[in-house]
Amino acid sequence: MNGLVIDASVAVCIARHEREAEAAVTAISNSTTNNERVVVPAFFWTEVANALLMRHKWTGAAVLAAIHHLDEMRLETLEIDRPLVVLAIDLAERHGLTAYDASYLALAISTDAHVATFDKALLAAAGLRAIQIGPHRLSEPSAIYEHTVTWPNYKGASAFLAKLRAEAARPG
Repeated sequence: MNGLVIDASVAVCIARHEREAEAAVTAISNSTTNNERVVVPAFFWTEVANALLMRHKWTGAAVLAAIHHLDEMRLETLEIDRPLVVLAIDLAERHGLTAYDASYLALAISTDAHVATFDKALLAAAGLRAIQIGPHRLSEPSAIYEHTVTWPNYKGASAFLAKLRAEAARPG
């Protein structure tokens, strides 16, 4: 694996200077020093801002400063396009993840990267891709390893997936 996807729990830890923040910054620095990509999905920035504003009751100015600090860490922002959404749906259903957490894992799979998180369910689902920086911090229940998936039974799935494949095959 080459690269690292970090989720919002890691960013919030860094922004709040929590006890695991130094280890999180080191993990990111090690990746960038080794010329590996450190990737986040586009919604990451909003998710971090929301956590700091709503859960931690930070002011807008403090959140902007935190976002600026994170931006200086050379995080590469990638869009979650429709094929990754399809993968995220599958991962969410298989592992009992939120669509957001499944999107971090889908991004890691698509970029062949590790995932750094404090979320217990995402760590379990990521398997060998997981990098645990510190103790589990969220109180979400553990995910059952895999659930039965239902999306292949959606009657329009085959046509939609064929359309996505055709779009991906078209020359740039």
